[in-house]
Amino acid sequence: MNWFLHQIRFVVLLVAWPSASAQEIEWPAAPEQTVWLAASHGSFGDGQAAVEPIDASSATKLGQALERLAKEHGFYGDGLVLRFLPGEYETHGIRLRPRWHVIGAGIGKTTLKLVPGAQHRKIKSAYHSVISGGWGPQRLAKRDFDNLRVADVSLDCNWRGMKAALGPILKKVAGVDLLAKEALVERVRVSGFGAQGGRPSWREVFPIRVISGMGDGANLPGYRDAVIEIRHCIVEGFVRGPSAGTAWPYCTGIMVSHRGADLANGTVNVRVHHNEIRNVTNGIALGGAFLQRAEFFENTVTNCGIGFNFDTGGNRGVVIRDNRFTGCIGGGSVNDGRAFVIRDNTFRLIAPGEPRFAWWHNGLRLWDHTRGILVEGNRFVFDGESKPRARGILLHGKSVGLRTFKNEAGDWQREIDPNRFRNNSYSGLLPNLAGPQKPGQPMHLLVGDQAVHLTGEGDAVQFTWPGD
Repeated sequence: MNWFLHQIRFVVLLVAWPSASAQEIEWPAAPEQTVWLAASHGSFGDGQAAVEPIDASSATKLGQALERLAKEHGFYGDGLVLRFLPGEYETHGIRLRPRWHVIGAGIGKTTLKLVPGAQHRKIKSAYHSVISGGWGPQRLAKRDFDNLRVADVSLDCNWRGMKAALGPILKKVAGVDLLAKEALVERVRVSGFGAQGGRPSWREVFPIRVISGMGDGANLPGYRDAVIEIRHCIVEGFVRGPSAGTAWPYCTGIMVSHRGADLANGTVNVRVHHNEIRNVTNGIALGGAFLQRAEFFENTVTNCGIGFNFDTGGNRGVVIRDNRFTGCIGGGSVNDGRAFVIRDNTFRLIAPGEPRFAWWHNGLRLWDHTRGILVEGNRFVFDGESKPRARGILLHGKSVGLRTFKNEAGDWQREIDPNRFRNNSYSGLLPNLAGPQKPGQPMHLLVGDQAVHLTGEGDAVQFTWPGD
């Protein structure tokens, strides 16, 4: 093993490390107008009171009622609170307007089930959600999709029913899908989601997705100031869809994203906390894209494929702390990320049941263009009975621990910005591994107080040092 280990003085890029705990978000007051709806009731009415709710006993009636309310109160009006009484509702999909709140009677008490309708067959859209809405900023501020809220409901995405009715055109069904300036999703349970698999754009579904802009080359406007919070939600069950083939469907259970935030003048508050993602055996629990300052904390992930994944949009300033990942094949993965803080989490891994999940099977994977990441105070445990193949931490790829930039003269330069590891504990796992890399791809990391430099000439280093 060709490697060397010694102390040096680092030229470290100075970054503002995210705080351990962001301040609580102050949400706008609810709209003054409340409208009551019911799936069944002794006496229906105009919805101005709970004793005379609007008739929402079928998907058609619910859709007609929502369309009428949008016209009566203005598509960009002061907003509405839609209060769904206890019951089981069918919907062709609820599309929120600015300042609309959808509130049920509680998880398991109010259930909204997505069902196919004539409009689905006419438009032939490939993607559907139980609740959706939003767009980028307009010329008039009142048209911004702000003060959106979804709370206290169970959402059944009904993949099998939707797929049976709509056939090949349908590629994904999800629970909540919002593009908004301000959005709060709380106490929402999502199940029955699915994806077609096959092409990359058909594979990944997002049971709960709240974003403030579109990435991946989409020419859609995004909000400069974004406030997103997802809390006390439940995502449960495997991803429905074909299980054969190599391009099998999967999900990111809770996904948040924002793009192009102005860090000097804008406000970016993204918080994902106290959620439970369970039994998503063929999916990812938590993820983000294009994030600049976000916090994922005190979530519970049980029996899932992998706890988190960040690989799109050069995420930075992300805090992942005090989460519990139990019975998962993998803990987490970060690609093209910087200035993360991954702290005080518990990762309890199990062996993959199928070869296709082997890529996930490490406590933490940091690869390709990761730098300035702090991994501290975590516990990595393998609970399998067979010999483990997983490592607590695995680093590999190009530009790991390096900042590459152009100077004032336009010349490319590099500065060392190592990923850092300290005070983690490990049990039942193979030693952590940094490398191997391809020639010309050096790697830099800091383990405890020890600096590690790999030249990229086939060298590697295993490390499980006390108090790293």
